[in-house]
Amino acid sequence: MITVNDLSIRFGKRILFEEVNLKFTTNNCYGIIGANGAGKSTFLKVLTGEMESTNGHVSIERGKRMAVLSQDHFAFDNVPVLNVVLQGHKEMYAIMLELTLEDTFLAILYQIKVYLLYRFLNL
Repeated sequence: MITVNDLSIRFGKRILFEEVNLKFTTNNCYGIIGANGAGKSTFLKVLTGEMESTNGHVSIERGKRMAVLSQDHFAFDNVPVLNVVLQGHKEMYAIMLELTLEDTFLAILYQIKVYLLYRFLNL
């Protein structure tokens, strides 16, 4: 669960949000809609910790995490969808890449071992 308490965002004299209180509960899907310039992206940046709010705070339930995918529409054109989704969880994606490299290395070592045994036995 993500909880937003007394969140305010101001840019100089311009007030974007004032004393917002929300609860995003488990097993629900939420959408944030609004006109251009209404503050949707700014709100998401505050939720993810990418940006500080003027007042208030955001808390995420202990043991839970938030995965985030950048809003760059062309950054992932040549990346398989599964990889794009996994990139939302940076630690998991790094582990996946590590395992892939390690597995590749082990496969190469195995092939070398098989080749050497084959060559040795055929001498």
